[in-house]
Amino acid sequence: MEPQLKEIAEKTLKFLCVGSQVEGIKFYGTQLLFSETDSNKDRIDGQIYLNIESRFVLSKSEKFEFPIREEEVPDLDWIEGYKLLCELRLKKVSNVTLGEDIPHLFISFESGEILSVYGHHDKYEPWQLGVWGNSNIDEHWEVIVVPGDEIAIFAPNI
Repeated sequence: MEPQLKEIAEKTLKFLCVGSQVEGIKFYGTQLLFSETDSNKDRIDGQIYLNIESRFVLSKSEKFEFPIREEEVPDLDWIEGYKLLCELRLKKVSNVTLGEDIPHLFISFESGEILSVYGHHDKYEPWQLGVWGNSNIDEHWEVIVVPGDEIAIFAPNI
């Protein structure tokens, strides 16, 4: 992951998520829905979403060390996974960061919990965070982790 792309991706993720709350879950694929924030509501009127297509962990400590291999991350069935995500209901996002070399996604909440989404896969996109349904069609917002530990970013200047 190129350091310059990581910096742009983190800036975009923070703009979209910091200050938002988890306001829903979509059951067709694992998808968290986030509210708009005071700082982005003038530019975003669509739905901010996170597609999770890899393993994830909800931890209660910043000292949690994310495993290097996906096999080391608990493989939750859909019921266990959704129960964990439901615990985030209406919790406010305080920070969003990416892993150093692998684009793992770390979403920190004011409650002290951290949602960690595994960011490596050889063939698939482990996660995507963006906006759909934005009325300003000139502004496309999306951060996508692609195979090879790279990031594709679609975002206007912020």
